[in-house]
Amino acid sequence: MACDSSYATVQQFVDFYCIGDTCAEERDTIQNYLDIAAADIHAALASVGACDCTLASWATQFLAKLVIIEAGSFYNCPCANPRLSNEQKQAFLQWMGTQLTNVATGVIDVCDGATGAGFPAMGWASQGFDEFSRAQIVFNDILRNS
Repeated sequence: MACDSSYATVQQFVDFYCIGDTCAEERDTIQNYLDIAAADIHAALASVGACDCTLASWATQFLAKLVIIEAGSFYNCPCANPRLSNEQKQAFLQWMGTQLTNVATGVIDVCDGATGAGFPAMGWASQGFDEFSRAQIVFNDILRNS
């Protein structure tokens, strides 16, 4: 995975926020919103080297959720959807800040096979039974301590 995706599709955004059909111009606007919102996620992923990994099975939906919520919180949907209140936007953006911090600090690790910084292990107690698991232990230690 490279950090150049919008993570969510226009249809996912429409299904979440919009009421009724959207025209081509509205869909183009929504795609721009998704692309801009994804930049914050790219920065968080890049800070822990997660731009070069294979995503875990759950991570695709998690990243889509993040970008949809951020795009919907910063921009008014061009469709006929009722607007989010300022309180709703604030709550979503506060939650987004927490999620991005968790990704950037390795608490939430979106890479396949990763354990995240909160995994209860100590460097001297970790054991690997093959080359791959030993390399993974070293890699996880670097992520936790850098």
